Amino acid sequence: EYVPAASSAIGDQAAALAMSFLGVPYVYGGASPSGFDCSGFTLYIYKQFGYNLSHSASAQWANSGVFVERSELQPGDLVMFCDPSRSNGKACSHVGIYIGNGEFIHASSGSGGKQVKISSLNKDYYNKYYKGAKRIG
Repeated sequence: EYVPAASSAIGDQAAALAMSFLGVPYVYGGASPSGFDCSGFTLYIYKQFGYNLSHSASAQWANSGVFVERSELQPGDLVMFCDPSRSNGKACSHVGIYIGNGEFIHASSGSGGKQVKISSLNKDYYNKYYKGAKRIG
C-alpha cells in the first residue's frame, strides 16, 4: 500500500530560513551568506539544522534524503534539475529548495540577476529539465 512521505517540520523551517537570503549574490563555489552557488545554498541551509550535504547538486541527488514525487512536494524539499548542456555528464546541473505553490528558491547563475531568487517549477526551462526531488529530515 502507498504511504505518502511524512511532512517534515524541518522542511518548513528550512524554506523559511532560505527565504531570508533572497538577493544574496551568486558566487561560484560559495557556501556562506556572503555568496552562494546552488548546492552551496542548500548545503548551508540544511547545515543550520544539523544535516551535512555534499557541495554538489549531483551528490545531493545521490546521497541525501528520500525521493519525493513531484505531486507530493512540500516546502523544504530539494528540487533537482539536469540541463545536459550544463551538467557535463553528471546527474544534476542545479538544485534549489521548494517553498510551495509550484515555486522554489535557489542561488541562480542564470538570467535575471545572479543571486538567490524565487522561480517557478512550471517555467519552461525548469519544467523541461526537472529531474526529481529529495526530502531531508
